[in-house]
Amino acid sequence: MASERSEILLLSLAFQNFLDDTYSSLIDSLDKFVQLKRAKSSNDAIRYLEANSLKAILVTDEGLTETRNRVVLEKVQFYIQNRGLVIFGLHFPNATRIDVFDKFFDEGFGLPWQHRDYYRATFYIHEKIFVPVPEGTTQSLVFPPSYVNKAQAAVVSAKIGDGFLVYSGDVNAEQGSDKVILALCGL
Repeated sequence: MASERSEILLLSLAFQNFLDDTYSSLIDSLDKFVQLKRAKSSNDAIRYLEANSLKAILVTDEGLTETRNRVVLEKVQFYIQNRGLVIFGLHFPNATRIDVFDKFFDEGFGLPWQHRDYYRATFYIHEKIFVPVPEGTTQSLVFPPSYVNKAQAAVVSAKIGDGFLVYSGDVNAEQGSDKVILALCGL
């Protein structure tokens, strides 16, 4: 008898077609281990969240921050508080307006998280967050290296009720980032 695979919901309420191309490696890797489902509308998301048990929700874009998706946000909040895992990443960091980002995690989840600099650097795990390596510098083909602000993190998490909320700020769809998302999902 074949065992049922866990399900991960790709919450893509502001879906752009290039998401699948940009993150094809991650999506293919996830698909090897779990059933991937996608919700592109608030109605689909609400129906799916009410009827299914999930391994995780991967918020792929800024759609959940939009006022018109408030009911979906409430369902996501309930899911997290009841042993759910929600990961914000992929297009979310790039597509979310700065002013919206700065309010979203505070008002939606009681977290003081705010946007910070956008740069490429090497990070490592320290006390459950990814922080810049000691003496780390920015990596750019255009600008000269500068020391990385040690108060900033690429990946952070917080316990919300009985579940976890994770933010992954990498937007470059690279193998290292894929490994982080897979590990966060327990894969």
